[in-house]
Amino acid sequence: MKIELVTGDPVHQKADLLVVGLFEGEIKPGGTAGSVDAAVGGAISAAVSDGDFKGESGESLLLRPGKGIASPRLLVVGLGKKEKFTVDHIRQAMLPVLRAAKKCKAKTVATVLQGAGADGFDPALCARFTALGAVLSNYEYDLYKPEKAHRVSRLLVVGNDRKEAVGVSAGLKRGVLLGEAVNWGRDLVAAPPADMRPDSLARAAKTLAGGKVTVKVHGRKELEKMKAGGILAVGRGSEIPPRLIVVEYRGGRKGAPWIALVGKGVTFDTGGISLKKWEGMDRMKYDMAGGAGMLATLRAAAALEIPLNVVAVVPAVENMPSGTAFRPGDVLRTMSGKTVEVLSTDAEGRLILCDALTFARERYSPSEMIDAATLTGACVVALGSVAMGLMGSDPKLVSSLVDASAASGEKAWELPLYEEYFEQIKSDIGELKNIGGGEAGTITAGYFLKEFAGDTPWAHLDIAGVAWREKERMGYAPGPTGAPVRLLVEYLERAASER
Repeated sequence: MKIELVTGDPVHQKADLLVVGLFEGEIKPGGTAGSVDAAVGGAISAAVSDGDFKGESGESLLLRPGKGIASPRLLVVGLGKKEKFTVDHIRQAMLPVLRAAKKCKAKTVATVLQGAGADGFDPALCARFTALGAVLSNYEYDLYKPEKAHRVSRLLVVGNDRKEAVGVSAGLKRGVLLGEAVNWGRDLVAAPPADMRPDSLARAAKTLAGGKVTVKVHGRKELEKMKAGGILAVGRGSEIPPRLIVVEYRGGRKGAPWIALVGKGVTFDTGGISLKKWEGMDRMKYDMAGGAGMLATLRAAAALEIPLNVVAVVPAVENMPSGTAFRPGDVLRTMSGKTVEVLSTDAEGRLILCDALTFARERYSPSEMIDAATLTGACVVALGSVAMGLMGSDPKLVSSLVDASAASGEKAWELPLYEEYFEQIKSDIGELKNIGGGEAGTITAGYFLKEFAGDTPWAHLDIAGVAWREKERMGYAPGPTGAPVRLLVEYLERAASER
């Protein structure tokens, strides 16, 4: 989809569909929406007055005015309550726009710059979220469908302030680049598990190489030399050996410290010997969403030319039951030298992440490490599909991620890492055990990872509840969301501005 800025009056803009927005409780449209309403004889005002449209977030109303505007169709989208409006509501508003456009098979859509008329909102930032929302909402994984989904080919953002044109155009471009990176990661998660195994994920990562990005993939022999006991154990049950994928983006000055992003890459999780129930196991292809998210973040950082040195470390494994699979009761010696008693082979994510964290810490001496993983079902119980769980050893890092969460629209909620939780993961025959019992499952998993971060400032994002949508919500169609790429890119951009 081509997204571009055009200047002029939306009333005279030719497109298959013209889009305007309305805040909840706004009885008579103002600004550009008011001009369009007047041109179509007050059809929008009449719909509000008759109760056909309230302006609630996610709501939409399709009209066929017949005359008054150059476009044959007019779509009014709800922006929600004005006092609660954020730029992320602009992103969310693009889903009903693209949904309506697909339904009426519109090829060209013209939209006013939503939110730009609200007090205190930078038009360039509004443009970025408009483009981001459009790219994300136009996404559909249809590789195996004989009839491909209809997609909008052009989005025209209509503005009439020429002074803002340069900033708005730049905002649109950045939104597109971020959206394309997120969608690339969504494709990895959406792919059938037979198409996305550890070697497949490594090949996908290699497509990122070029310019300031380099990719190195470590295979089984190298992992054995590294004594990566966690990664090797989890991958032992599969015919496809594990990989450790390392992607470097050198966007900062030479010698500047690294920021390490570590993502769980379990390309399919049966639970291993601790076999999962069959219901929902097909969805376990999404267990590599953390790894896909870190790779997509690197792609976005390079495309946006963020001036930082960032490395993504993704341990890629398939957790399968077989005669060679690791067992409950085994004691593993991890890359750090710490020993871990295995109580459940279905708590495998932390076993590969602990080695990846050790690798990142020892090889790159990063200024901070952030990991992301679909780690625990307990996080879904605690936070549902609204927010990811956030834990960390460094208050400043955690606070920065919370701020980035608010700005990006990807919600994160901090959970405590009190020392008392460590008692739950102490082993009688090793140093640690890989599950801590029925209580505080998300926190004890986070505490387990903390033990491998050493003195490096570290934060953990449990994205189990937000990496996949079962139904349309918060501006996403069902399927993979690409979390936590938007949050991490916002964090990296903010970190770059402070250095």
